[in-house]
Amino acid sequence: MANPRMAIHMCYCYLTIFLLLALLAPPCTPASDTDDGGGSAGVDESRRARANATVADILSAHNAARRAVGVEPLTWSPGIAGYAKDYARSRRADCAPLRSSLFYFGENVVVGKGRRWDAAPLVAQWVDEGRWYDYGSSSCAAPAGSSGCARYTQVVWRNTTQLGCGKIVCDSGDTLLVCDYFPPGNYGTGRPY
Repeated sequence: MANPRMAIHMCYCYLTIFLLLALLAPPCTPASDTDDGGGSAGVDESRRARANATVADILSAHNAARRAVGVEPLTWSPGIAGYAKDYARSRRADCAPLRSSLFYFGENVVVGKGRRWDAAPLVAQWVDEGRWYDYGSSSCAAPAGSSGCARYTQVVWRNTTQLGCGKIVCDSGDTLLVCDYFPPGNYGTGRPY
């Protein structure tokens, strides 16, 4: 007769593996997100080129900050980016830089005033928080009213390996960037790097 505790443990292991695979799989995208409806290859190519440039800018800004503190670079996850993009779209009406309920990701959210924001200057706002972070004491000396150092420490968190982001223009005309990180940072008592 099989040990019931072992059977329950195996079920949890399989469920955990299934959930991780589902999270990291690329999401299905509706035709309206990838096709202009008119079959114009030039429009699709232009959209694809802009999307690729945005991904490259986001990764470059993150990995420059990580390189500066000696941690491995992040890789882009289309699956995680799908979740970030979906959450960004859900905030289109209010453009509020609020954290989503996805507990299995670390997350940074920022709003840039106006629609003409490249991703790198938005990420730079998070990286700039590093000026207040003191590695020796693992503390943050951010001024009152600022957002602290947690967005910076998420960018450089040593155990984080994957990144996915979504950038939209809100109904207000402002730009919202949501980046999700896996595994999440800012957990436990250890230093970020």
